[in-house]
Amino acid sequence: MINVPVLAKILVIFALIVIAASKHVHLGLAAAVGGILIALWQGMNTEGIVNAALMELTNPDLILLVLLLAAIMTFSEAMKISGAMNVFSNTVAKAMPSRRIALGVVPLLIGTLPMPGGAIISAPLVGALNDDDARGPEALSAVNYWFRHILELAWPLFPAFILTSGLTKLPTLTLIGLNIYAPIVLLILGFLFVLPKSRNNSEGAHGSADAIPSLPNAIPLSMATPSSCGRASADSLSGNSISIGEKPSIAEVLHGIAPLGLVLGTYIVIDVIWEALTKNISLSADVKVLLSRYVPIYIGLLIGSWYLIKTSGGAWIFKRSLTKSTVDLIAVVIGIRVFSALMTSANLSNEASLELANAGIPALVVIAVLPFISGIVTGVGMGYVGLSMPIVLALIASSGIPLKAGVMIANAFGYTGMMLSPLHVCMVVTAQHFKSSLIKVILKCALPLAIFLIIVIAYGALLMALMR
Repeated sequence: MINVPVLAKILVIFALIVIAASKHVHLGLAAAVGGILIALWQGMNTEGIVNAALMELTNPDLILLVLLLAAIMTFSEAMKISGAMNVFSNTVAKAMPSRRIALGVVPLLIGTLPMPGGAIISAPLVGALNDDDARGPEALSAVNYWFRHILELAWPLFPAFILTSGLTKLPTLTLIGLNIYAPIVLLILGFLFVLPKSRNNSEGAHGSADAIPSLPNAIPLSMATPSSCGRASADSLSGNSISIGEKPSIAEVLHGIAPLGLVLGTYIVIDVIWEALTKNISLSADVKVLLSRYVPIYIGLLIGSWYLIKTSGGAWIFKRSLTKSTVDLIAVVIGIRVFSALMTSANLSNEASLELANAGIPALVVIAVLPFISGIVTGVGMGYVGLSMPIVLALIASSGIPLKAGVMIANAFGYTGMMLSPLHVCMVVTAQHFKSSLIKVILKCALPLAIFLIIVIAYGALLMALMR
């Protein structure tokens, strides 16, 4: 029997999943079947596959994530129905010098808080700012996805950052300083390649697709009714002009950001309080992590929903907010998680790393490639850090590579793999929202990510030269 390398198996299965998705096979189904196939290919028996899948399906983290996605999408739909989405879009548009800048800033702001599935909140806002259809579904998907994750490597609230700090023993401020280059570089690359200036007119010119001549008139929440809000997205397109760079009043800003501000603000406050309380509570580490991850955002969504109900005149805004697309999205997430669980049970990441090492590949290459593969395989920051960082740290210690340089390189390559992964939930929910092609979104992000890695390599070489 031919002994097929693990890396080849991973690439084959990934290719099959992407091809199936491009042929309109449900991505969740394609991912789950792909996981079963690669587990069988690795020699797992049927009982082991069934047990691994059932363990993931009953995993409290998956259950809470599914419920959270449903809550986020329901809240987002209620914001649209009530008119709050238009209010927020209007406020951001007024404060920005152009529509193009606003399109990037909205997901960036939402991305300051790493709530699971948070891309589904910013996606409708990005869509609302594109009311003149200046950019297509793939472009909008890439914009929402890219700018949503710009802060991930250097923002201390992200779980992957926290796990990296814990595993490497690097202080938070040290890790921020080490990775602060990333959001700056990613922001520049985003505006150059993902969100370039409109080709039709010069940026900021009157009448340009990137200017803001006619964003929807906001429907005040206190005046919203089921009939008026139901027409908001269509009828409000004929609203009054908004001057580029027109500064909103403080009252407008507060009114515009109130629903999301309450969600995010409550999240921060409860998270801080919760972290302080759990230090003195006798709970297992796993339970504490689970509660810390989900309790603050659940409470934030509850407060934000209460505000929407109070300001829009009743709970009618939630009557039809749970849609078929929400159920479809949940099925996709479940399929992806089953795939990831089967990949982990089949020990693919560890075997791939051994293949690289046995092939005589330099330690620095393994330090870069292993997190990259883990990022693609799992599609989450916690995945590439949790699977690869222990191995990376061992290689750093045995090879004499400076710790900070090695960690920076590993994180950057892992992040890039995660951003290119068709299993990344944020990419999936964004593509689902805009009805865009997953492959085209990946391709749109591929070039700037390649340039990002070139910069990472140069920065890593500089760090190693300075730290040796």
